[in-house]
Amino acid sequence: MSYTSEDSENKKKKDSAIKSLSRSIVDTVQEPMLILDVDLNFINANTGFYNTFEIVNEQALQLELEQNNPHFKQLKSNLEAELAVNKNIENSEFSLVLPKSGVRKFLINASKIDDPELILVSFTEQKDNLEKFDEIFSQAPAMICILRGPEHVFDRANENYLQIVGNRDIIGKTVRQAVPELDGQGFYEMLDNVYKTGKAFTGSEIPVKIDNGEKKLKNSFLDFVYQPIFEESGAVGGIFVHAIDITEKVKAIRKLEESENELRNLIDTVPAIIWITSESGKNSYLNKKWYEFTGQTQSEAHDFGWLNVIHPEDRKRVEKEFLKSNNERSPFHASFRLRNSEGDYRWVLDSGSPKYNSEGAYEGMIGTVIDINEEKIKEQLIREKQHRIRSIIEEADVATALYTGREMKIEMANDAMIELWGKDHSVIGKTLHEALPELEGQPFHELLQNVYTTGKTYWGKEDPVDLVINNKLHTGYFNFTYKALSDEKGEIYGILNMAVDVSEIVESKKLLKDSEERYRQMADLMPEKVSNIDPQGNVVYFNQGWLDYTGLSKEEFEEQGLNSFISPAEKDEFEKAWNYSLETGNDFEMELRYLNKKGKYKWHLNRAEAITDANGDIQLWICTATEIQKIKAEEKRKEDFLKLVSHELKTPVTSIKGYVQLLLSLLKSEKGVPLTAIPFQTSLERIDQQVVRLTRLISEMLDLSRIEKNKLVLKKENFSLNKLIAETIQDINYTNTQYNIKLTEEFDCNIYADKDRIGQVLINLVTNAIKYSPENQDIEVKIEKEGKNKVAVSVIDSGIGIDKENQKKIFKRFYRIDFKHEDTYSGFGIGLYLANEIMRRHNGKISVDSEKDKGSVFTFSLDVVSKDFKE
Repeated sequence: MSYTSEDSENKKKKDSAIKSLSRSIVDTVQEPMLILDVDLNFINANTGFYNTFEIVNEQALQLELEQNNPHFKQLKSNLEAELAVNKNIENSEFSLVLPKSGVRKFLINASKIDDPELILVSFTEQKDNLEKFDEIFSQAPAMICILRGPEHVFDRANENYLQIVGNRDIIGKTVRQAVPELDGQGFYEMLDNVYKTGKAFTGSEIPVKIDNGEKKLKNSFLDFVYQPIFEESGAVGGIFVHAIDITEKVKAIRKLEESENELRNLIDTVPAIIWITSESGKNSYLNKKWYEFTGQTQSEAHDFGWLNVIHPEDRKRVEKEFLKSNNERSPFHASFRLRNSEGDYRWVLDSGSPKYNSEGAYEGMIGTVIDINEEKIKEQLIREKQHRIRSIIEEADVATALYTGREMKIEMANDAMIELWGKDHSVIGKTLHEALPELEGQPFHELLQNVYTTGKTYWGKEDPVDLVINNKLHTGYFNFTYKALSDEKGEIYGILNMAVDVSEIVESKKLLKDSEERYRQMADLMPEKVSNIDPQGNVVYFNQGWLDYTGLSKEEFEEQGLNSFISPAEKDEFEKAWNYSLETGNDFEMELRYLNKKGKYKWHLNRAEAITDANGDIQLWICTATEIQKIKAEEKRKEDFLKLVSHELKTPVTSIKGYVQLLLSLLKSEKGVPLTAIPFQTSLERIDQQVVRLTRLISEMLDLSRIEKNKLVLKKENFSLNKLIAETIQDINYTNTQYNIKLTEEFDCNIYADKDRIGQVLINLVTNAIKYSPENQDIEVKIEKEGKNKVAVSVIDSGIGIDKENQKKIFKRFYRIDFKHEDTYSGFGIGLYLANEIMRRHNGKISVDSEKDKGSVFTFSLDVVSKDFKE
């Protein structure tokens, strides 16, 4: 078949008609339209199609179709499949990704026309974003709206937004029309700037006054975002508004700030210095009292500047202790001298506790500084006085004792006094009535009560005293004194008794009635070291005691002179007081130190009494010097014991106080800390541990007192020793779960004893094993037979051990082994003393076998009885 020119002409006419028809169609249709022939080849497309699908011209479209763009390929495939079945296609979904606008969804409608044969394909975009606005955002907690155009016309707004503007009719109105009260608050300008620049604006805690339908404008605070909405052309077409009402949050924060300010103002009125530090230990707050006391400025006290007003001798120690407490998150306690605004140093007590937030994170420390200058001075005076008394009693060669209270309890007595009484050391802790019943009917109780009431010293000279010695009544003659002792308040608390047995002298005086008066008076005093001094102050006589003490010959002693042996520290005071006595004739008494032949100064009680003639003129001074070094040492030991008691009792009390304050602060927290977040169990367990410790310390002190008074009562019964030990170990395990306490029973027996006291001994030995075994948690308690009728209980540890020297002393009262770090192993030093006393009262014994750094074995043994034994 040939193709003629006529056919060609007809084809051209047909194509021209198709083009003309397609142009007419696309020119009259606004929605995107594509016209294809029956073979799905491109015929035409309208402007809406090119704009919607981001295609610049017809050539570009044909290029997309020819290159089999995957999206258009899929479109052709769908059309071909559906048109093969149906003449028309209705609302077929089609989506594609465009370079500029991303994913877009369309509904396709296609139909065939017969003359000419064409396929018309129209595209309707699915505008589901804005249509579903209310559904998506109506339940959103934020306030949301969409503004259109440069005048910011409300297009949409959710319920929360409508509520804040009082449910006004705002849709279709400009912001200036709908919300005129915003004028002058800056919001119009913010919107204009976002629309103009295309840059989003974020507002935080912005105040706004708005009409919410009530009588007056409501003051609110908002966090909001103005986000520009871009058109397809890239121009800003509107603004998306997202806002959150944070009024209550801002009010709460401001209320908290006001509360903090009120708290700081309140703290400034507290009559004590209060401080707070950060986690690093740097000062973050000092109340007004600090600056008033020290005169520092805030900049001077900043960080660690507060250390600069501490006395230079105390500064390094305080800084080290504070940083140690901060690093270990432990309580801080230190006393030191603090410079006040006048430049004077006063003693203060600085105490602080770790501070944690509601989440348990360490935030630093909080503490107080208290002026204790007067208490410190009083404490020093008390220590000096106690030291002096104890030294007098212990070191004096003359009989010396201390009685306390109106009942005249024997608090201390040196060996000389106990020997003078003809008694033993069991009298310590008893009253004079109990210890020396033979004094009844003699004047001494009355004399003591009179001294205790009046405070006037009584001097007894050659007074006869009847004493029972070796079950026989003996009469002796004594020179003695009863001197009242007062505390820091001036109240009498005891009497110091010093006595010299002058029985032989009295007997000699009876035989030598015509001896000279001065020798009789010198014999009355009968001191250790004697000297006679003329009215001008010259030494005319000294006894052998001075020569023995100084190690000099008579000639050497005379050449050097008595005063050359006086300690430089007391020499000026001595000369002043002695010259006063020389001028007035008043008796002389003073404590001072003399240098001995070993080059050491020892304390002496110096006394001098003038011998006068019938006219009252001084003829001679009789002087005595009694060594009281041991009494001074006893005072020092008492001081150390009181310090130890104070420290041991204060430590658990301070810990309990810290945990109570922590719980109270968390319960009172304004942040609303839930009860489940408060560490009740941990804190109460710590408090319980400290209460147990405090109870144990007090019990030990009470037992010590009972033993000293010989009032420790034993309630003996027949019981199983094995059962007691098993139950005791079980109790100890409850509070020491990290230790492995093993019980080895090689012998099962009953004993007749005080069950509680035997348990007390075992607890003491096991807790000691725990305390002194920080590295090894294995402890063994072994029960085994000893001899024929005895049982031995051993507590075995692998701890730090005890050297041979200390093993001989550890069962003594108040004896404590010295360690490098005293706080590591606390205690009074009476636990083993009590254990030993309990064993002794049960006719048992206690011993130790130990080697340094290899552990210890403490063993006590008791008599065994049958299960049916009865006393």
